[in-house]
Order: sequence, then structure tokens, then C-alpha cells
Amino acid sequence: MSSHRPAHSARPVSRFSRYALAGYALLIVYASLYPFAGWRWQGLMPYDFVLAPLPRYITLSDLLINVGGYLPLGYLMARCLPARWPRWALWGGGSALASGLSFCMEALQAFLPMRVSSNLDWLTNSLGGIAGAAVCVWLLPRIRLAALLRLWRERWFAPHVGYGLLLLVLWPVALLWPAAVLFGTGQIGPTLLQPALDTDTWRVLSAWFVNSGLRLPDFAPMSALRQTGITAAMLAGSILTLASLLRPGAPRLRLALLLTLTGLLAVSLSAALSFGPEHALAWATVPTLRSVALGLMIGLPLAYLPPRWGAVAGGLCLVLALVWINVSGPGPYYAMNLQSWSQGLFIRLYGLPQWLSWLWPFAVLVYLLAYALRPARHDS
Repeated sequence: MSSHRPAHSARPVSRFSRYALAGYALLIVYASLYPFAGWRWQGLMPYDFVLAPLPRYITLSDLLINVGGYLPLGYLMARCLPARWPRWALWGGGSALASGLSFCMEALQAFLPMRVSSNLDWLTNSLGGIAGAAVCVWLLPRIRLAALLRLWRERWFAPHVGYGLLLLVLWPVALLWPAAVLFGTGQIGPTLLQPALDTDTWRVLSAWFVNSGLRLPDFAPMSALRQTGITAAMLAGSILTLASLLRPGAPRLRLALLLTLTGLLAVSLSAALSFGPEHALAWATVPTLRSVALGLMIGLPLAYLPPRWGAVAGGLCLVLALVWINVSGPGPYYAMNLQSWSQGLFIRLYGLPQWLSWLWPFAVLVYLLAYALRPARHDS
């Protein structure tokens, strides 16, 4: 067989790969250009950073983050190129595209006073892209992991669910942001409304509300019963989202338990990075474990519903959890956790997990609603 055979089969690139590439590229742009404010000419050409001296202070964590951040991008770039290309072209194209995106980000940072363009960042980002493309083109085909994953994807998951799969992949990332309660993503009510409660405009409006006899919002700390309900409903909703993507013969129980374990590992990682490895299981209290057990007791039996009904049940669980969590206050432990987290390693992500934590359940609700309302397909 020719040595120039494609790195993967000639079948079209999956929707999941395209969605993942688009989403990850947007995350790169967000992290590189945040806060998107103060744009102005600073007397430097956008490409001056290329020949500038290396930064004076270089840390190993910076280098690892730059390489690791662009490694998935290089992989996805190579994965989404035409499969009929020879391997060397896929590797070179994926590497060049990842390096080109990094160059554009560093050049645009020349117009942002709060950001500093760096040739070292460009080089390490490019190295990550080169490594990621190599993993896609040379490593995975040798160990046949890509073929195995594709086999599982086709055997277990229904067609045309790439967007839903991407949302499930993002769930552990959303859980990295500390929540007021386990799995409690989507708490935007207190976060967005509380600053407005302290303004003069709100004081005028509150006087009008009081005189009209209406009750003002009260973000009191959530009770233990409500915490249990939020955790259980969020977990059940996530499991039912997964179940709505599966084929009839898929191992629903094992996949649901794997999804639950992945979420708990993400929460443990967040706690370990915030307070140290010895506190990784700080969430594992008796009430919390009971909440997880309740979520499994609700989600696992309902996972065997027909996909459309499973999507409806998952959406109802998420709506219930969102209502509960958005009429509750954060609590002192939550504030302390955020303070520690925001000053730690993940400050370099510039709020990406926070946005995912806020928006993930709402994006899932939109997907489940569209899934439940779309015409029935007759795909095999």
C-alpha cells in the first residue's frame, strides 16, 4: 500500500469535528483578545513582535499552557482538512493553520493595551499546533484509536447529533468553574442582578415596587433540600441529554455512569487546583452523595425512554434546576471558592469556564427543544 495514503478514511468530515473546531477556535480568539476593549494604535507595527527580544521572565507553566492550548487546535485543524490529502499535507496544513491563527492573535494584541504580543507565545503555540496535527496524522492511525472511536461513535450514537456531543464534551469544562452547589451550572440570576440592586436606579424602582405591593427578588442562601434538588435535577438532565443521542442498542447504563464520573472528576480537579490536591474530594459530603444517588435514580430509568421523550424529560429537569438555582443566593463558601479560583492557574483562561458555566444548560435546553420538535429521521 502506498505510503501517501490518507491519514483517515475518505468519508466526509463529521459534524462533531467541525463543531469542535469552530468552538475551540472561538475559545482561542476569546482568550487571546479579552477584554476586547481599549483598542488603539500604540506606535507598534502588528508584526514587530516577531523580531523582538525574548521575554525577560519565562515560566514553565506559561510554556506548557501555550503548547497544551494549541495542541487540540492543531489536531482539529488536521482532522477537518480533506481526507484525500496525503499525510504530509494534512500535517503541514494543520500545523500552518494553527500557527497562522496564533500569529494573527499576537498581531492583534498589539492594539490592546492590556495584552502584550510575544514571539515566544507564537513559537510555543505553533509547537502545540504542530504536535496536535502530528497526533492526528501520525500517532492515532498507528494505534488505531481514531478508528475505534469512530466505530463506537457509529455504533452507539445516532446520526446528526454532533452538536449534542459537543455540548456533552463541554460539560466537564463548565464544571471547572466553582458552583454554589454540585453540578449547579446556569446560576446567572444573582450574578447579574445583584450588582444592580445596589444602584440608585434600583432604589427608585424598589420604592415603586414596595408602594405597589409587589415583592422584590430575594436571593437567600439555598436550603439543603433545594441543593439536593438542584444537583439531582442537573445530573438527571445531563444523563437524559446523553440518552437522547444514543442508538437503541447502546450501553446506556455504562455511558451514563461514565458521564457522571467525568463530571465528578471535573469538580474534583477544580477543587484540587483551587485549594490543593488534599481538598480534591471536599465536595463528597454525605448530603451531596445522596443528591448524586437521587439524580442517578431519576436519570437512569428515564434514559430508556424513546429519544424524543427523553429529550423532553431532560429539558424539564434542567428547567427545574435552573429555576431553583436562580432564585437562590451563592453563600459564603461559594464566594471564598471563587476568590481562590480566580487568583489561581485558571486566571489565564480569562473567564471562559465561567461563561460556559453560565450558558451551558441554556444551550442544552435550546438543543433539546430543537431535537424534540424536529421531524423524525429515518436514518439507519
